[in-house]
Amino acid sequence: MCRRGGVRTSVSYPECHRDALLLAAALRRRGVTPGSRVAIHGATSYEWVLADLAVLLTGAVSVALYPSAPQDRAVATAREAGCRTVLTDQAGCAAAFRAAGMDVVVLGSADAAPSVVGLIGEAEAAEDTFEPVDRGNGPFTIVSTSGTLSEPKLFAVHSAPLLYTMDRFAELYGFGGQDRLLLYLPLSHLPQRMMLYWGLGQGMDFVLSDPARITTDSADLSPTLHVAVPRSLQHLHKRAQDIARRQGLEGTDGGMAKAYASVFGTALKAVFVGSAPTDPALLAELHAGGLPVYEVYGTTELGMIGLNVPGATRPGTVGRPIPWGDVRTDPATGEILVRTPTPFLYGEVLGPRIVPVVRDPDVWWPTGDVGAVDEDGYVTVYGRMRDFVALPNGEKVFLRSVEESAAAATGAGLCAVMKTDGSRLGAVLFFDPASPEGAGSEDECRAALKVVNERLHPWERLHSFSVVAAMPSVEDGCLTETGKPRRHKIEEIYGAGAQWLSVRG
Repeated sequence: MCRRGGVRTSVSYPECHRDALLLAAALRRRGVTPGSRVAIHGATSYEWVLADLAVLLTGAVSVALYPSAPQDRAVATAREAGCRTVLTDQAGCAAAFRAAGMDVVVLGSADAAPSVVGLIGEAEAAEDTFEPVDRGNGPFTIVSTSGTLSEPKLFAVHSAPLLYTMDRFAELYGFGGQDRLLLYLPLSHLPQRMMLYWGLGQGMDFVLSDPARITTDSADLSPTLHVAVPRSLQHLHKRAQDIARRQGLEGTDGGMAKAYASVFGTALKAVFVGSAPTDPALLAELHAGGLPVYEVYGTTELGMIGLNVPGATRPGTVGRPIPWGDVRTDPATGEILVRTPTPFLYGEVLGPRIVPVVRDPDVWWPTGDVGAVDEDGYVTVYGRMRDFVALPNGEKVFLRSVEESAAAATGAGLCAVMKTDGSRLGAVLFFDPASPEGAGSEDECRAALKVVNERLHPWERLHSFSVVAAMPSVEDGCLTETGKPRRHKIEEIYGAGAQWLSVRG
């Protein structure tokens, strides 16, 4: 189930297979050969799926670009990956890709030519035939690290660990080819494609949606599986609360369950949420309303690491270690280490070469995250390694909880805490100019931060603050394409030139 020209439509498996073969034939005529790099840049759509399948069939390697990436970054990534062909749904970026010497195909049925729909029609009219290329054991796609700790790096992924992981998911959560999966997050996000390709192999139904239509599509098409991030889960929870309030369901027996059914549909088996920490209070509310939500944890390079599963779910944790691997923490740093036979990383991208990385399944690999494993085996993730700062007294301060407290108290859209003079902490408070509340005054922020400090340990307390009447963005490099703060860039851009104000006054 997808949309064409804004109209909801259904596509069968034979139609999808035919369209992918025709597009592969068209791409081959445009010079795409085994080993070529082809960038795919756009929102979730049937044409995105076709583009990725066609690239696979030609033996080429797809390069997944986030649709939210700034134009310059998208072009630079495609160039770094060695792409000569790009499929995009953004007209403005198409011109930039062409200026960089790349052959551009427009995703969808846009009037601009060449387009995916147009190429399929041309190949069909020419009665082109295509024999899929045997890919062997090589990688099928190139993705990038998140970029939260440093500049993003490209690496290649092989399909075997993704499909193995999904086989284990099917066993643990009890789903298969009879299920219907809702996808609305960008397909450039690797876990989306992990579920997509496994589901294609099983004959699963798919609903290709987008953030603006997920509620309507969920309610109308009743998916059994739903993949979310904390921000979208919070949005859907609020929609359910609004429905419960309007329909007088609040406080009634089973009221929230009815409201959730209005938002998520009536056939839901599992909602998987990950990518960032989810508020434990939100998860507890969802569970109380009967929603089968499971927070899971992994990294782009190492694959899945921790899972909440039916019968073993604990809000505030990312569940227990994957049954086919193990997790522990470094006693000196608290960093989470994982031992897994299924890392997603296949090899490093070094210009035209992909250099395979040998991953010993008996070796403990660092995740870059700090956390703990409790006596029942549940894993808690506190934050990234760089979410901690070391003070001169040797103590380490975990910044995320301080930042969340400061943002909540002041009404800031985002707070970034950093060292200002080597030993003291300062908070940069970002306020969304479009917010009805606007930015707090200097005195209001100071008063709110004083209250926050009263609840903090002395070495966690904020000594200064700076107010910014704008939000950090993907465009200025301070957020990743998935909306995560890039601490090193925020400090570089906003920390050095901040006008620091004393919290004491």
